[in-house]
Amino acid sequence: MALPAKRKPLKNVTVEDADTLDCGVCYRPLKPPVFQCAVGHAICSLCRDKMVASGRSQQCHVCRVPLIGGYQRCIALEKVLESISMPCENAAHGCGVRPAHYDHGEHARACPHKPCYCPADACGFAGSTAALLGHLAAAHGWPCTTDTRPWVCVKVNLRDGFNAVSVHASGQQHLFLLNVARSPFGRAISVSCVHPHQTVRFEVRLKYSRNENAHGGGVCRGHSQQSQFTVACTDLSGGPPSSDESFQFFLPKCVHPDFIRTIAATFEVLHVTVSV
Repeated sequence: MALPAKRKPLKNVTVEDADTLDCGVCYRPLKPPVFQCAVGHAICSLCRDKMVASGRSQQCHVCRVPLIGGYQRCIALEKVLESISMPCENAAHGCGVRPAHYDHGEHARACPHKPCYCPADACGFAGSTAALLGHLAAAHGWPCTTDTRPWVCVKVNLRDGFNAVSVHASGQQHLFLLNVARSPFGRAISVSCVHPHQTVRFEVRLKYSRNENAHGGGVCRGHSQQSQFTVACTDLSGGPPSSDESFQFFLPKCVHPDFIRTIAATFEVLHVTVSV
């Protein structure tokens, strides 16, 4: 008797009780290899190994039926689990991967298409760092410095508010936001890196200098300062960091008067650390 032709994938299928796909002990998604008791109560391999190690594998964790020979592999359920895939939650942002149900969470945490959010008030834009960079320039008119590299000192003319610098490092584009906020005593500059995953940290340097004739007089005839600090990544889903609470650079009024609208500085990425 000939084998029946393989059926086409079933689409738009709904699992009414998603808990049935979870381990009965740790309640995490079941992932092959899967084990079961004689009645059919399933358990993941990690929990099964823990129960064996603790001497609690003589009876089922649910129905207490004696386990002669211990939990047994459930090949049929493993095949069902392997056949269930679902679109990534970032499909709307360009991800075409359909991970297995049990790998959905792990994929989402590392998905390169996870969006970043615009820091502007009442702006709901979300997209990749490349799309966000274009949005910042087109929709908000913020100054953007692009196509820079680590260990290259780049000149930036910072205005009050957000300023963007795009740096290509570790095979990816990283978007830095330099936020200039005025205070009664001068201007505070805070720096953050916009990236969907917080696995990268940067050592950066911000430098400012002026000569004695730069602003045509004033109290301060010449000044130079720099700050080297670590910048972590954020997707801005919780909004931008507050410059009132944390900043890495401060220019007093006597150094850079209020009537000078832009700050001519240099920005440099010194070191990139990628955590696994």
